[in-house]
Amino acid sequence: MTPAEAIAAADLIEAETAYRLQLAREMYQAGRHQAEAEQAEAWHRLAAPVAHGIPHAELEERRWGPGGREHFADPRPGDFPGREQPELEPELEAV
Repeated sequence: MTPAEAIAAADLIEAETAYRLQLAREMYQAGRHQAEAEQAEAWHRLAAPVAHGIPHAELEERRWGPGGREHFADPRPGDFPGREQPELEPELEAV
């Protein structure tokens, strides 16, 4: 194989790799869009009669609070603040 043929073969391999990567990205995006559409349809079919037309986003905010799932354990208005702890006297040092 001559150097020119090796360069041409490398260019073909590089072009094929770029093509395969682009194809993989497009297939992933198509699958994701299809899954999101199926999930939305399933949500509508199963939860819409129970939710009485309340949008999913509002139900999630009611469930997790305004910060979303990342802040689900944050204190909410009306939460029990805890009992007051009595002041402890400082310990005396031994002389």
